[in-house]
Amino acid sequence: MDEIQKKSNLDYVNEIWNIADYVRDVIPRADYNKVVLPFVLLRRLECALEPTRDAVCAAVAEHEADWGRESDNYCQYSGKAFYNVTKFRLNNLGASDTYEALDSYINGFSKNARDILLKFELESTCKKLQDKGMLYSVCQKFASLPFDSETVSDRDMSDIYEHLIQRYGDEIAEDAEDFMTPKDVVRLCIGMIFANDDELMSSDTGIVRTLYDQTCGTGGFITDALDLLNEWHEDKKMKAPAVIVPYGEELSDVTWAMGKANLLIRNVSDSAKDVYDQTKDLSAHIENADTLSDDKFEDVHFDYCVSNPPYGKKWEKEAEEVKSEAAHGFAGRFGAGLPSISDGSMLFIQNMVAHMKTADEGGSKGGIVLSASPLFNGDTEHNIGSSNIRRWLFDLDIVDCIVKLPTDIFFRTGINTYLWIFNTKKDEARKGMIQLIDASDLGELRRKSLGKKRKDISEEQMKWIIQTYIDGHDDGKSELLPATDFMYRAVTVQRPLKMAITFNLDKWDNLFEIKAMQKLSEANKETLKHTVAGYDGKTVKYNWFISHSSDFRNALDKPEITNKQLQDAFIKVFGVKTDNDDDIVYDKNGRKVADPELKDTEKVPYTQDINEYMEQEVYPYVPDAWVDEAVTDEGVMGDHKVGVVGTQISFDKYFYHYETPRDPAEIMNEIKALEPEIEDALKGVFAQ
Repeated sequence: MDEIQKKSNLDYVNEIWNIADYVRDVIPRADYNKVVLPFVLLRRLECALEPTRDAVCAAVAEHEADWGRESDNYCQYSGKAFYNVTKFRLNNLGASDTYEALDSYINGFSKNARDILLKFELESTCKKLQDKGMLYSVCQKFASLPFDSETVSDRDMSDIYEHLIQRYGDEIAEDAEDFMTPKDVVRLCIGMIFANDDELMSSDTGIVRTLYDQTCGTGGFITDALDLLNEWHEDKKMKAPAVIVPYGEELSDVTWAMGKANLLIRNVSDSAKDVYDQTKDLSAHIENADTLSDDKFEDVHFDYCVSNPPYGKKWEKEAEEVKSEAAHGFAGRFGAGLPSISDGSMLFIQNMVAHMKTADEGGSKGGIVLSASPLFNGDTEHNIGSSNIRRWLFDLDIVDCIVKLPTDIFFRTGINTYLWIFNTKKDEARKGMIQLIDASDLGELRRKSLGKKRKDISEEQMKWIIQTYIDGHDDGKSELLPATDFMYRAVTVQRPLKMAITFNLDKWDNLFEIKAMQKLSEANKETLKHTVAGYDGKTVKYNWFISHSSDFRNALDKPEITNKQLQDAFIKVFGVKTDNDDDIVYDKNGRKVADPELKDTEKVPYTQDINEYMEQEVYPYVPDAWVDEAVTDEGVMGDHKVGVVGTQISFDKYFYHYETPRDPAEIMNEIKALEPEIEDALKGVFAQ
């Protein structure tokens, strides 16, 4: 046993992967997961049931006539939330009829366990192995793995799953880790949403809290939440400590099966639990579906919400359902708007908020891990949906804190990631405020990388982040700011069109590249050319031409174009921009006409007066500019004031530190000092 206990999770992974390599001539590497994952789960279930196997079989013999083979009553004998009514084990299936015995073994499990195993499509895989005479030996190899609860804890089992999939992802599939969140990131998120929850930590009145993960993957968030709660309650000798009931939704069948299995066998490591807790199925509310298009928890609100949705997930497959949901406005989940089809991150944000309790319901806290794009993607002109979603979050006053995490802490990507903390019932001092924490320079290098994960957030660093969040400040690394600091008004600024008309017969053919002018007959073209020839080389005021354009048109015989069409064509071909104020163009009401090419947008801070901003930032440089007051803030959340409200969150604005470049002379001296070493090294290479 001591030798077994010394094995690391990676040792187990290597042993399991060796079994997969053993069947490589029968099962392609792309399908290794169809062998590895279900057999590991089957062995874990088997080890969990071993201590009570005989008791269950005796109960079946006594009660099958009354209960049948499907009854929760057997859980009282198995001591777990699942059971198996057969006497089979992986090591006694027999060498001759292994497939039939294995099929009977699997069908002997309770429905909750059987449903999980069937998601792995184990039947076709086992038939292939049976046909090649390898199924029996594979079962024997997995039967030798010690996956009992004393040797492998629940969390270790979850880690083994994750390591297997990480390895499978490295060697086979690019998207195999979409659902995997490293334990340190999970632990930080859970620690922050549980922060200062004294009732959850210390209550001995049997309170029940709910926790929801909308993209639950293998269940890491849920497992660690339960772990942390157990740690808080450890040694307190409580009679009725707080409990958490988990809920979750996962799209991938195999991933769902692993996450559900983790919770199904959750209590196998905890002998201190009473019979009720041991037989409680924590996996009961883990659903297999697409969160965006098929919400399995419609109108259900939870105490805690967590999620690490896949970065940059396109939602084109769910587009029809999502747009239909958005059409319900705020009565649905996506009333604040729709982001770009290329990234559904902000749909997951809205879905999370839709499942949080309001302050009147007692409030909720949530944590979601995202890439950088939801901080700033979208603007007031392009993809306004994303900007409006942030504005909606600010209006709800739900964003409590955003943590910039270190790079290189995820298995598949080294990009900057951010942990958003939501709170529907903020403390008075934090109302209307958002805390930014820059933890980007934290993270300790690992001795060995896992995929692209080169760093871990240490326990001490987690404590610092969580305490900084609780305190609301830290010297240089955190800011508690009004939400309005991240809002602005996109004010449209116009400048006058300055143009004259210079007639030039050298450009005559250009007129007839314009579709409307092509309607003219050859006779009318000659008549018009004769009229224009009288002005050839002359420059006239724009407004003079507008008032006299009918003279050009009236010369035509049965004109086939309107006066407006003629004006537009002449302006396009003969119009010349100038810098002369005398050439400012006015409309018929005496108002300046805006030059569309000079239109600009100024992002005016939300709390600053627009006129004051223009006086300081615009008019000194372009005195002829003016604010286009026709462009106002409309839409679902619009206030109808001048300028369109936009939102962006920038960490660099508050935490950027300029580093002075090194002196070039110093760098050159270092290069010169290295030249002899480089020369000697090259001589050694060429000498060989």
